[in-house]
Parts: sequence; C-alpha cells; structure tokens
Amino acid sequence: MSSLEKETVSNPRALEPRRSLTEPESTAVKLSPKRKLTLVDAIGSTLAQMAPAAAIYYGLPVIFLATGIGSPLTLLLSAVAIIIVGLSLTRFSAKHPSSGSLIKYIGMSFGGVTGTASSIVFIAGTVFLAASAFIELGGWTADSLALYGIHIHWAIPTVVLGVLIWGLTIIGIDRSTKIASIALIIEVLVLLGVSVYILLDPPNGLSAKPFVPSSVTDGLAGVGLGFPLAIYLFIGFENSAALAEETQNPKRNVKRAVLVSIAIMTVFYLLVSYAVIAGFGNNNEELVKSSNPFMTLADRYLGDFSFLAVIAGFTSIVGMTIACLNGFSRIAFNSAREGLITVKLSAVSKWQTPAGALSLLSGLGIVFALLFGFAGDTWVTGFGYLGTIGTIPLLLIYALLNIAVIVYPNEELNVFQRYVLPVLGVISIALPIWAMIQPGQPKPVSYFPWVIFAIVLISLAYAWFRVKRDPSLPARVGAAAEPTGEYEAKASSI
Repeated sequence: MSSLEKETVSNPRALEPRRSLTEPESTAVKLSPKRKLTLVDAIGSTLAQMAPAAAIYYGLPVIFLATGIGSPLTLLLSAVAIIIVGLSLTRFSAKHPSSGSLIKYIGMSFGGVTGTASSIVFIAGTVFLAASAFIELGGWTADSLALYGIHIHWAIPTVVLGVLIWGLTIIGIDRSTKIASIALIIEVLVLLGVSVYILLDPPNGLSAKPFVPSSVTDGLAGVGLGFPLAIYLFIGFENSAALAEETQNPKRNVKRAVLVSIAIMTVFYLLVSYAVIAGFGNNNEELVKSSNPFMTLADRYLGDFSFLAVIAGFTSIVGMTIACLNGFSRIAFNSAREGLITVKLSAVSKWQTPAGALSLLSGLGIVFALLFGFAGDTWVTGFGYLGTIGTIPLLLIYALLNIAVIVYPNEELNVFQRYVLPVLGVISIALPIWAMIQPGQPKPVSYFPWVIFAIVLISLAYAWFRVKRDPSLPARVGAAAEPTGEYEAKASSI
C-alpha cells in the first residue's frame, strides 16, 4: 500500500482538494475503484437488490391473498408508480451523479436541515432493511438444510454468512457486484425455466382472466391492500444511482440502469405471477391455500429437480444482501463526507470501498436481525417486522424526492415532467404509506409508525441543532458531487 493509500484509509480528508478560506469545508473523499462498473454491472447490481426469487417466494403469496388472481394488475400499477419515482431520480442523477443519490438531491432542493434529517431517516431505514436481509439469509439457509436432515439454528448462518458478505463488500465493488450478478443469473434461469414449463402445460389452459379488473379480489379495496406489498417488490431500484461514482459514464448509465432495471423486473414479475396463476388453473381458492405457490408448482413440475428452486432462493438472498449493503452504504458514506453525520463513516478502504459505512450497516444489521428474530415467534416473523419498519422511511424519501423535482430549479423540464409526474408519484407513494400506518393494525405492527415518527422527530431536531452550530453545512450538501481537476489528478494516481 502506498503512503497516499495509507493516509486515505486513516484520514478520509487526505484526498480533499485545497480550498480557500471562504469555501465551505467538505470531506470530499471519492470512491475511485481501479475497475469501474459497466452499464451491465449496474443493471445486474440493481436487479440483484430487488431479489426476484425472494420477492416471488415471500412477496407474491401475500399479494395473492390481497388481490387473488387479479394480482398481475396490481403489480402493473405498482410498476407505474415506481417508474414515476425512477424518472424523478434520473432528473437529478443525469446532471449530478453521486453516491449521495436520493439524499443528496433532497438536500440540494430543500437545504441543510431537510437534507441532514433525511440522511438520518434513510440510514435508520436501511439498517432495518439490512437486518431483514441478514435474517432472511440465515433463516432460508437453516430451513433449506433442514430439508436434508441438517438442523442448525437460524442465528448461526445469519451471523456467519453476514460476516462473510460484509467481507465480500469490503474487498471491492467489482468483485462483490460480480458475485451478486452470478447469483442473479442462477435464480432468474430457475424461475424462468419453471414459469415457461408451466405455461407450456397449464392444467386449464391459458386465460386473460388475470388481467381483467373484475378478477381482483374485493376490487379497489383489494388493490389498496395489495399495492403497498407490490411496491415492496421493487425496493432497490435506486441501487445504481448510489453507485454512480463507481460507474462508467454515470450521467448516461445511471439513468439507463434505473429505468431498464424497473422495466425488466416489471416484465419478469408479470410473467412469473401469470405463470403461477395459470399453474393453479386460475383457481383463486387453490392459489391462496398455498403458503408458497411457486415452490408448490416447482415440486409439481420439476419433481426430483425441485431442489433447484431452493438453490435459487439462496442465491437470490445472497445477491440481494450484497447489493443492499453496496447501495445503502454509499448513501451513508456521502452523508458522512459532506459532514451531515459523523465524518468517521466516510473512511475508505484500500479497495476504495466505504469501509466505515459498510461496517456500520453490517454490524447493526446483524444485531437487529438477532434481536427481532429472537423477539418474534419465528425468524419469518422477525423478517416481516424488520421489512415493514425499514420500508416506511424509504417510502417517505421516495415521496420527498418527487417533491424535490418540483422545488429544484430546472428549466429543461416541461410542465408535465416537473409538476404532473412528480405529483402522481407522491400520490402513488402515499397509498402504501397509508396502508402501513393506518389505524387498526395488529400489535406490534401498530407501534411501527410511532417508531418511524420518533425517528423523524429526532432526525429533525438533530439536523436543526447541527445546522445552527455549523451554518456552512447547507452549502456543503452536494459539494462532494462535482470533482475538481485537482482531485481527479490525485484520484487517478492511486
């Protein structure tokens, strides 16, 4: 390791360009891996974080319960909502690619207090989501091994695999992204193979019934119940935006990666959900009886080869966990280098990865996974609690991002792009938020909105005091996004 690399790891400010006394101070450390991600790498990482197999195994059954054989329509509506949010994100990323992603753009639009508070809220949400990924990884591994007579407690693989994945994300974005992409290919091949097999030999033939509005259970009420669950399947679409600084030609490729990933997953979810419904003969009663409809059909159609579906589930969760840590850690890293939160989290490893942010998310994620897993009846219960708590803050951030498009001055946007689409995006996000926080939820779920409310209040209070003590902070929001020539020269020499 060169002396400059050693200094960079120990002192995040080592690569900071020299500034004048009047220029706002900023810990402008950049992530400059030797090999940057290609467009295909960015798409692969984003798709891996959305974890198609895990979404189909755990998400689709709940959506089927809510909307029945009309679920493809609900998935289509949720995809439209996510596309609108994706367009809002790319309005900023095309001009200001940065690891700060959503938080950076919110801070640029609303100022230091909102930007800082959003950073804290986002990090809190991602800790819970990272925990949900760890506990799902450990639980799925333990349950899968039990099928073959090997019985271990879910907590053991949660910790062991959690530490292993933390190590993989530390040693380089290109390495960990390749592993996530390989895991993605395996799960997609299995899921597509089973789906095509079903469509070639459905018990009652193919039908357009799943796409008829009257097929949705309980009509609009059913859509209202299933819509937030369908939105959850797309969480992670913003992954490539957070990897902007480590991606080739980010102003072009980030936008493409975000929108292409959403489009691919929309088609994929529609195909697989339609195949599953066809596999149950378009019979709603039989469909909702199964706790995991896809696995039921995999057993029926694959026979002795149904273990492939188990492997697909494992690779899906591995890929999702890697991509989750990679994407979320970059946003925490950017907040730290801009001084919104403690600068210690902006520490960079010799592999040019945000070691401080990765360690925080991994460490707290594993701890929360154990706490919620042991507090719940089963690891699945703990996973559900963690996923719910973690999703609400991200939905709030998505809504703010849409409003940011309206607030931030951008003369290049027409009225439809600047006002109509963002308003539709806020409305589409408000529905799943309300579904999660509305009165009448069973305990302890009814307490979760209050947990998020407390986090928001604490974050706003912290942000207000932080800006009051450091008036230069608002000017630093987004300051680390645009590299100077001096910095680029230093970065390229590492």
